[in-house]
Amino acid sequence: MSILPVLLALLSTVQTVERPNVVLIISDDQGWNDYGFMGHPQLRTPTIDKLARESLVYERGYVTAPLCRPSLASLVSGLYPHQSGIRGNDPLLPTDEQGIDKRDLSRQLRQRMTAPMLKNPSFVRLLKQNGYATLQTGKWWEGDPLSAGFTTAMTHGDPSKGGRHGDEGLKIGRSTMQPYRDFVDESVASGDPFFVWYGVFLPHSPHNAPDRFYERFKSIAPNEATARYWANVEWFDETCRELLDHLEKAKVADSTMIVYVCDNGWVPHPEKPNRYQRSKREPVEAGIRTPIMIHQPGKVVARRDKRTLASTIDIAPTILRACAIEPPAEMFGLDLRDTASLAQRDRVFVDVYQHDSDIDQLADLRSGLVARVMIAGWDKLIAWPDHNELFDLEQDPDDRQNVSAARPDRTRELADILNASWPRVK
Repeated sequence: MSILPVLLALLSTVQTVERPNVVLIISDDQGWNDYGFMGHPQLRTPTIDKLARESLVYERGYVTAPLCRPSLASLVSGLYPHQSGIRGNDPLLPTDEQGIDKRDLSRQLRQRMTAPMLKNPSFVRLLKQNGYATLQTGKWWEGDPLSAGFTTAMTHGDPSKGGRHGDEGLKIGRSTMQPYRDFVDESVASGDPFFVWYGVFLPHSPHNAPDRFYERFKSIAPNEATARYWANVEWFDETCRELLDHLEKAKVADSTMIVYVCDNGWVPHPEKPNRYQRSKREPVEAGIRTPIMIHQPGKVVARRDKRTLASTIDIAPTILRACAIEPPAEMFGLDLRDTASLAQRDRVFVDVYQHDSDIDQLADLRSGLVARVMIAGWDKLIAWPDHNELFDLEQDPDDRQNVSAARPDRTRELADILNASWPRVK
């Protein structure tokens, strides 16, 4: 009897075992230390805390931009905003021209705005090409998610139908988890490995968590705005529990890799519910820092890393390599599972652009540029258009004390490195 069929069957089994399912959890507008495991005195985040205990956690993780659309686009493409052409949330509209239907113009510009996603690399597209079923839920700015490689999507992304940053997909977590459960069950039944983009619109405003969350905080928070934000943080954690519980129910938890990150930071404004201060859209630590976690049973050893720098630029190549797919050359991020390589790199970068992008000026990398950031070890350089600032994050983790005047040589050194490497950052 020929042994070829037996060998092929064994090979197929091995390939299936070595190709993990992947779930990417993306918190939306959450402070980097607003978790129980990060030492917050009031917040209870038991789901994320448990995930952290069982994961490789980089406490010094950084986003590529303190604004959701460019930050999320970097997750998909493995490119910085100045490389991807995806820099702001909305197109810049003319302010002084008469007779223009700005709503129609906005729709036209948004279609142009999302065009870079079609030419940029996409780890989701590569997963699909390698046999993965892929689901989009929650936040999504780049038009039709199917064009980026998703096989199933909650979001339609059509600007003519109100598509902007997620439309129907924003219901995930806030009002339903059923599309996620159905997708996982169908993928398990078909035997296909799967990927889930869980871009849940939480704890993002509106901070309208159910009263059972808010009631716990209204008497202990310093103000109502903070109480309502904290309530949304705990609501977000509860949705993550539902997400992870279903993996257990479907008996795929042990074969699923979980990646956790936040898109940008948030500090609630004490007097304005649903608004922020000194965080989002700014180059400060409260806007750009996030814990990054990799959870892969039997593959990744759980450990808390308090020193090594990690970047969301590393997430796309990490997922691809974990799925035995070689990342394209444009994705120059590192494998987050390789802590030695990250420690050797010892620097990460952040782009800060204006909220609205002039679509006609994308070729000019400085159009709309607010600041560039480089973190090298514990030193942080913020390069503004007209001056540089330096911060010692080991002594000043909230970057309040500009020490550039006291350390001019180090400031010039880092500025020279940044200028020499930008725009080709590696």
